[in-house]
Amino acid sequence: MPNKNKNSNGPKTDEGKAISSRNSVTHGLTARRWLNADEQSLFDETVKNLIVDFDPQTSIEKMLITKMAECSVRLMRIQNRENAMFDLASSEAGHPEESIRSLDNSSERLIQAVRDTVSADWQYNPVILSHKFNILDEVDNQNLDDVSGWVYIEQNMPRTSDYIINKCVIENIDLYEYISKETGKSSNIKIEIIGAGESSTEELLTTEDILKDTKKIKSSALQEYLEIVVHRLAKDIQVQYILKDLDKRTQQIRDAAIPDTQKLSLVQRYRTADERQFSKTLGELLELQKRRSTI
Repeated sequence: MPNKNKNSNGPKTDEGKAISSRNSVTHGLTARRWLNADEQSLFDETVKNLIVDFDPQTSIEKMLITKMAECSVRLMRIQNRENAMFDLASSEAGHPEESIRSLDNSSERLIQAVRDTVSADWQYNPVILSHKFNILDEVDNQNLDDVSGWVYIEQNMPRTSDYIINKCVIENIDLYEYISKETGKSSNIKIEIIGAGESSTEELLTTEDILKDTKKIKSSALQEYLEIVVHRLAKDIQVQYILKDLDKRTQQIRDAAIPDTQKLSLVQRYRTADERQFSKTLGELLELQKRRSTI
């Protein structure tokens, strides 16, 4: 079989010769080192495309093609950095705490209220909101001066009664101890809160145990405690309303987040410099080719 390479004298047509010439130019212009394979690939592809577009014939034109391709890669790199900066800023701004701070001029007051009121998931709960509204409404409809003892609360404020007893169950203390603790009249009361999956050596109190000493509770202590409940429920309801639109507000803050202005300004200056360099180089290339065409 004849050796085709030995007998071949290269491309015969003008089109074939032009393609062959571009291949050699491309090989020389792509001899660059970049940060990663994507940059190298972009540079190689850009050089090939610019060679097709401008068909450089002189060493100066080839050098200008190289500079334009380098500017293109750097501009891509700058764009990637800027995108990453905005992604980071958005991520940092996306925590619910940042959204809550924004509601109160960056104050920590509402943050602490939410921490004190809800669990770690920070989710709006319409059932809880409705329940607390009902209790608050029930207390507000009473003249607290009429509260003469626990029996009055049981008979006239059933939701509030259940609310208080549930608090005693959670803390595993009787009603007298609980009211004393809440109104600051207690000393050295042991509270053991039993969580899911936990066991305790202390026997859990029954409802009968919780209510055994209700006659010892002064009416003034109950009135004071109910005022505390009103304040606490009002804060809890406010928190639930904050949480209701928190996801939407958090997304708005994420969308509006911008990176550090100094760093962003620096990136933008790099972009402007590369854009000017590209434009200048393109102008020089076009001018050289214009002069060559008139010779």
